[in-house]
Amino acid sequence: MEKQELYDMCKSIIDLNKQRYVIIKDEIEDIIRNNISDNMKIERKLDEMLDILLFYETNESLLTFRKLCKYYFYINPQATVDYINYYRKQNNPEGVKFGNRKK
Repeated sequence: MEKQELYDMCKSIIDLNKQRYVIIKDEIEDIIRNNISDNMKIERKLDEMLDILLFYETNESLLTFRKLCKYYFYINPQATVDYINYYRKQNNPEGVKFGNRKK
């Protein structure tokens, strides 16, 4: 595979995740605005955000993930902690972006 082919493939993956983020962001805002407490629906969006953040992490996309985590924490604290830990393991092992308090 040539460098240009690899570059084009990577760019396509990033662009696809950027498009997914635009759609999912609206769905997440609807969940929060409408006070939806359906665990499966919220966790599906958290799963999708973890996938997106793997390839398309911006300040805005990370903030959207954090907002949904904050919202979900009042519904299911343990699951929220699990999702934060999944994010940390996947994207942020040093704890720089999402916080990592050491006692």
